[in-house]
Order: sequence, then structure tokens, then C-alpha cells
Amino acid sequence: MLELISHAIAATQATGPTGVANPAGGTGAQAVQKILPNLNDFVVTEGNLGLFIQAIVNWILVIAGALAVIYLVYGGILYITAGGDAEKATKGRTAVINAIIGVVIILLAYIIVRWVGNLVKIGESS
Repeated sequence: MLELISHAIAATQATGPTGVANPAGGTGAQAVQKILPNLNDFVVTEGNLGLFIQAIVNWILVIAGALAVIYLVYGGILYITAGGDAEKATKGRTAVINAIIGVVIILLAYIIVRWVGNLVKIGESS
């Protein structure tokens, strides 16, 4: 099953999601794969348990970051549409502040995961 997924990813990288080669040389799938963690890291073989754990943590951080941005937008909309209502404005302002704190924590968590991964040299054989 995972081999089938790997072949599908390779085919998408070569031709793009529509099956047509991009004349510029890059595809939308390649742009997305630069942002999202690699699915091949979810295959646990001897010696790459660290990559597996790092891939899971990266996916969790991507999802948490997306949720934090959505919450930031929600708080901004609450604040903008408060229309003079002090309670709604406070609720919106609090949501924006909490979302910003969440984004900072997520970024710090990502930096710490990368730092620890480099420190223990995840992915390199001994």
C-alpha cells in the first residue's frame, strides 16, 4: 500500500496533479510537498524511527499552525464586526492575542524539534 502511494507521489512530482508536465519544470504538488512533511517518512524501517517521529510531530505542527491562523482570522472578524459592542471587541481582541501566542508557541516547537533532530542527527546512520 505504501509502495503504491510512493509511486503515485513520484508520478505526481514528474507530471503534476493533472498528469501534464509543467513547462516551467515545477508542479503545484512540488510546492505543497516543500511545505508539508514527506509521506515517505511514515514508513518505519530499521534505523529511521527518529524520522518517523519527526514526521508525525511536523504534521501535528502544520495542523496546529493552520488552526491557529484560522482562529486569528476568526478573532479579527469578531473584532472588526463588534460595531461598538465592548464585549464583542474584547472577545475578538482576546482571540487575536491568543492566536498570536499560539503561533509563536508553534514556531518555537518547530524550531526545537528541528534543533533536537539535528542534535541527535536523525536520519544519519551511525
